[in-house]
Amino acid sequence: MSQTPKRGRTVGAGIAMRALLRAVAREARERLAHPASSARGYAVARERTAITSKLWQDRLAQAKAAGVSEAAATRAQEALVPKPPTRTSIRYSFSADENLLEAYRNPWNAVRVGRVLEDLDSLAGNIAFSHCDDADRATRPQLLVTASVDRVRLMRALKLEEDVILSGAVAWVGRSSMVIRMEAWPAEHPDAPPCEETNVLRETTVGKEGYAPGSGPSLSADFTFVARDAVTNKSAAVNPLVPDCDATQTLFAQTAERVARKKEKAKAEKTSKTSFGEDPSYPNAPHLETSLASAKAAFVEAALNETRAVTTFPALASTDAILSSATRTENIFVAQPQQRNLSGRIFGGFLLRRAFELAFATSYVFGGARPRFKSVRDMDFLKPVDVGDLLRFKARVLHVDTTSKTCETCVDVEVECLVTKPEETSAELSNTFLFTFHVENEAGGRDGRKVRRVLPASREDAAHVWERCLRPRLDTETDYGR
Repeated sequence: MSQTPKRGRTVGAGIAMRALLRAVAREARERLAHPASSARGYAVARERTAITSKLWQDRLAQAKAAGVSEAAATRAQEALVPKPPTRTSIRYSFSADENLLEAYRNPWNAVRVGRVLEDLDSLAGNIAFSHCDDADRATRPQLLVTASVDRVRLMRALKLEEDVILSGAVAWVGRSSMVIRMEAWPAEHPDAPPCEETNVLRETTVGKEGYAPGSGPSLSADFTFVARDAVTNKSAAVNPLVPDCDATQTLFAQTAERVARKKEKAKAEKTSKTSFGEDPSYPNAPHLETSLASAKAAFVEAALNETRAVTTFPALASTDAILSSATRTENIFVAQPQQRNLSGRIFGGFLLRRAFELAFATSYVFGGARPRFKSVRDMDFLKPVDVGDLLRFKARVLHVDTTSKTCETCVDVEVECLVTKPEETSAELSNTFLFTFHVENEAGGRDGRKVRRVLPASREDAAHVWERCLRPRLDTETDYGR
């Protein structure tokens, strides 16, 4: 029978990542062995956004210049090349390109955030490829795989009335991994990075807003890549990063600290599971500090008491709360060849966009008013998706925060992507996402109803909600914003 992996368990992520790397490495070895026969696999499908198409064409040109398609590029890189964090930018010229404007317009005359998220993945890949390039045509390029995407935050709405600059640079490099800091800026912002790809003068951009210096980007995100040798599948060393100013040095140190904390947390959870044979999401898990463990236990018990009241006395229970299972939505489709990336696998940015669109619709139908996207976090890539795979996206509202002092409610929507195999009656978890939206407290429905609270269905589910939604706000070692 098909089984969905249990939630709240991050220990298996390492095993899944190793399987992902092995699968991608096998395909890379085949491409290196038969470069001519794989040339057609590098064509960019028309289904991609105009921005992603251009980024991929640029990467293909850079790969060709690096000798990827030549038989001579067979030697592994031996000498590392220290590099400064070179910033790469691309401009959405909405004011000059009507076709581009229409391609990114949503039904409410605003920017389609899902398409921008797709472009973020593409640009981050280009930046990672450029940093790892050693400019030696005799060495084969490293195999770069997106391990996770963290801290995607929308601080300011993206508008069609003004051009947007998508920009990024390497923020931190470890031995075989790197973090790319991605940002989106209004082109009129005084701190916006320069962009060579512009045939539009800033004076012609519509809808100037007088942005204050230091007010920051409209959107930011961190993409983590790991490097492997395409032939041996062993971890490959990444060119060191040499910060070239105080700002890049500070960003390097902050990112290094976050990476270290993330590793320590994963190690503690793994030790807890190995030593005690217990799911680390359980309220008394030894990997938690005493204060966090107490907060978790209190939340789990309080949530379960409410759940019992709703399930045992449905006619008498409060009407302002429903079970999380009642908020589920899903869709299922076959991964088509047009959704491939440059490695022949299904493009991660496409999966991110589909997950976002399902999460948006789930929040919309739950809250009764059009939601505003705020962030996405805990986005992990656990298993590669191949052309022809039957993909099942499942979404549900995980938690609702009604304690905000503003007139909006915070809604957390979890999306899981499963690769289903009907022939084998199996389903494997490929990707997980956690989106946060804001919905008006007094939903714009016909009766002005309020947004309901959501209750977990079981103890394990309650622990999972706490780990995913509440712990980031209580743990002093995280800096997730609401």
